[in-house]
Amino acid sequence: MMRRLLLCTAVAIVLGVIAIVGAAIASLNRLDDAYAQWGAADMLVDYMSDHDGDWPSQWADLKPYFDAGGGRVSGWDFNRFTEHVWIDFTANADDLRAASASSDSAPFDVVGSTSIFGPCFGDGPDGMLHRHFNPDAPNPNPPTTATVVSTVPQRGR
Repeated sequence: MMRRLLLCTAVAIVLGVIAIVGAAIASLNRLDDAYAQWGAADMLVDYMSDHDGDWPSQWADLKPYFDAGGGRVSGWDFNRFTEHVWIDFTANADDLRAASASSDSAPFDVVGSTSIFGPCFGDGPDGMLHRHFNPDAPNPNPPTTATVVSTVPQRGR
């Protein structure tokens, strides 16, 4: 009886480790999804800037923006990009703007990865859009700046 319990426990541990390693590998393989989501948020902001704040109604509306910048993913064509990122094209920019005005974080979910393993940077594309709609909202991932100073004496100075 004890032997069977130990065997079942060992099998469960091995399967658990395999599942965790598999999820980690799948996530790393989908790292480009994080860049694609970032690119999608950039394209949405650019589109709204060019269209009086209106939200696009379909992927075709964003294709010129992808063509201009590649959606932050090197080597992908537009079809591959759209297979890795979803956008809620039924969203309304005025509603998103109104919801953002009274919120410190994104109160909506309108852009993401099509994969459950698709990581994102920081607070993701919705956070980027939230700060577009509410520039005064706190940024949980502010850009960092640094100054590099050489400690090696320079000749001739």
